[in-house]
Amino acid sequence: MTVLKDSRQGYRREDFSVAQLLCVSKGRSGFTLIEIAVVLVIIGMVLVLVLPRLPSSEQENLKVSARTLASTLRYMQDRAATGRTTYYLRMEPGTDTVKVLEAAADGGEKEPLDTMLQKRPVKEGIVVADVTIPRLGKVSNGTIRLDVGNGGLRDFVVIHLRSPEDKFWTVMAFPSSGKVKVFDGYQEEAL
Repeated sequence: MTVLKDSRQGYRREDFSVAQLLCVSKGRSGFTLIEIAVVLVIIGMVLVLVLPRLPSSEQENLKVSARTLASTLRYMQDRAATGRTTYYLRMEPGTDTVKVLEAAADGGEKEPLDTMLQKRPVKEGIVVADVTIPRLGKVSNGTIRLDVGNGGLRDFVVIHLRSPEDKFWTVMAFPSSGKVKVFDGYQEEAL
């Protein structure tokens, strides 16, 4: 960059680099406030993009699974009432197998057409410890199918989810009202 400077004999031409023009005082080293702010903004943007992709703890997976299962049960009840369709929640206590199915025209079961119900409601590694239904008692193994029809769930249901660290969360679904509650820990009775 060329700059013309006034001297006693007239203007003279001096060449400066951009770096020399930006440096206000020679001899001082360090960063300006603007440079530090720009770096902090860049670091913040990287953190916003990277942190959600980091693996989460088992306790967090358990909490998310309990809340997702509760939301799925509520959504199934709403869809069954508005769409006049029956849905099934198939669980295998002692495993992490939880699946939503839709009643087929021939009386069988099929994958639900609703994409929200096709998602896995429980994260991998989170186990359905047991399911309690008053007419069946506590079921710790085998297969359980909860029917969700136009009137919602038929029975009061308590589902206990367990993490690999043996921590528990409880999902309680109430018949007819459509309420589904989530509790930290192993709860036997409705609070």
